[in-house]
Amino acid sequence: MRPQLGSHNPRKSKKKLKKSRRSASRRPPRRRARNLRARYKRATHPQFVKCFSLLSLAELPIPLRCFLDLRPTPKTRFRSWYRPRSPGPIRRFLARLKADQANPPPLFQLALYLIDFSPLRPLLLQQTMISSARGGDPFDPLSLLLVCLWKIASGLPWTTVAGQLADPDNNALWRRLFGFFDHDTPNESTLRAFRECLPDGLLNYIQKLFLAALGQLTLLPPTEKTHGYLIVGDGQRHQARSRHRCHHAVASCYQPTSAKKPRPCPARKKSQGKYSCDCDTPACQGRCALAPHLDRQARYSVYDRQKEQPEGAQAQAPGQSKGRAKDGLWGYRSLASRLVDTRFHHAWNVYSDCLSANADEGARFPAHMAATHANLPHKHIGYAIYDAACGEKPCLDAVYDLGGIPLFDISRDASDEDDARCKERGYDEHGHLLCHLGFAMTYQGIDRNRKQSRARWVCLHACRKSPQGEVRDCPYLQNKKGQHRYLERAFPDGSYRLARLVPHGTRSWKKLTAWRNTSEGRNASLENKGLKRFPDYGLLHGTFLVIAADIVENLCTLARLVYEATLRDDRFRALEEPHPRWRVLIHSTPAASSEEENEVMVEVVAIG
Repeated sequence: MRPQLGSHNPRKSKKKLKKSRRSASRRPPRRRARNLRARYKRATHPQFVKCFSLLSLAELPIPLRCFLDLRPTPKTRFRSWYRPRSPGPIRRFLARLKADQANPPPLFQLALYLIDFSPLRPLLLQQTMISSARGGDPFDPLSLLLVCLWKIASGLPWTTVAGQLADPDNNALWRRLFGFFDHDTPNESTLRAFRECLPDGLLNYIQKLFLAALGQLTLLPPTEKTHGYLIVGDGQRHQARSRHRCHHAVASCYQPTSAKKPRPCPARKKSQGKYSCDCDTPACQGRCALAPHLDRQARYSVYDRQKEQPEGAQAQAPGQSKGRAKDGLWGYRSLASRLVDTRFHHAWNVYSDCLSANADEGARFPAHMAATHANLPHKHIGYAIYDAACGEKPCLDAVYDLGGIPLFDISRDASDEDDARCKERGYDEHGHLLCHLGFAMTYQGIDRNRKQSRARWVCLHACRKSPQGEVRDCPYLQNKKGQHRYLERAFPDGSYRLARLVPHGTRSWKKLTAWRNTSEGRNASLENKGLKRFPDYGLLHGTFLVIAADIVENLCTLARLVYEATLRDDRFRALEEPHPRWRVLIHSTPAASSEEENEVMVEVVAIG
């Protein structure tokens, strides 16, 4: 019998009926908020407008103060001169951007309005070796530095940047922002020569001054006593400019060779003579002809990543690799540490570095972490999130010595799958502590009131919940929470590999390590600027490109936050354009007779 219209269908189960009523529009807001973009999450925070709105900034433009005691330069005349914008043009520029919200805002141009770079001029004059009053009038080094940053932001080659800057019909606003005259701009060779004059560490010092300026305006996340700064780091591989012809090129390939002292060939050893150079020609006397001489620090690296196998996939043969894909690249690797602001879902670049593609990150990490700590305005690191390549003892100690807690990925070992071995050593394959009977213990947080932070674990009488039942001879049954164990830097057996104060795989671990995606945003920004493959040769030029791109990313992030907060600030009103000048025209028409009055017409015309 077919059920009547409107009656209950007995063949439809209650479970399916309950599922059908749960539409997508009626889901809890918490689940829908996970898929929101960062700008919408920032908009819901009550402190966002109060922090980053243009009317909330205590000082405009924001100065990058240099606290070094520098002597004045003997040069007094320059061919260009950078001047910061005053608060009036900044408000008018933002008012025009607010009126034209349909188009994306020019973030780097807005950053030039918001930031005052003039305190950097004495530092640049000293570092670029302009120490004599003799010679012709040079360009302002601050103007040249801003042009170099503009080149990175636009992703254009040096020739195109110099041509666009000298175009008399266009880019007059850029010349005015940089401090150039319309008839006198630098050419390509001048920009390249200025890049060669910049010493190592200058750009990272500019990042330090930028973070200090943000800290003075309270734009950085607050440092709590139990948390501190959240530092996230990751690397990205960059293809070298030159085309490589040998995967095994090393530093010894650039040494001279002779019959008495032949040059060692790593390719001959690894490929058993199949792919190698004999180095017996005149072209190979000074260096191997297969080694590119313009990228001598570039190396070949293979990124071995494990692929996820779909369900129901057939098992592979014993000789095949278990679901792994190898990606080879000839070039370099950039490392960057970022300061995450969990309130507004963004991050600031703190310190950047560049090295060969196959270099050991673990050996470089202690110095990298020390430089990152030195660039922070408040020397207080809460957590440091990096990958498993930095999971060695020197890397972990570098974070612990600075007062932070490392959240590094763990590396696996064959002994982790042996239950008897895990019971003997006192912890499982995830680094979770076990009681003396082999039962899993419960994590109860971190004790930070000591000189060395430690994690606290209790058993909570886990043996009573096991199928075997309670163990009567356990000496901890009388305690309320059972056995207590504490973990500091390493396990009692001296192992560091799995020792983490925040247990791997727990809810706290996943909540903190989810912010690692902010480092992927930095990698995507470098790729959008055309730096996935370096446009210049050499490690020195690649380091300049990477650090300059991170500075541009910081400037654009500040401009984006100020733009978004100002749009949502009800106090900000778009300033009216200057009132036009008017001309009053009076037209008089004579009357037809003396009895009638003359006709007068008043016309108001705008003249500009």
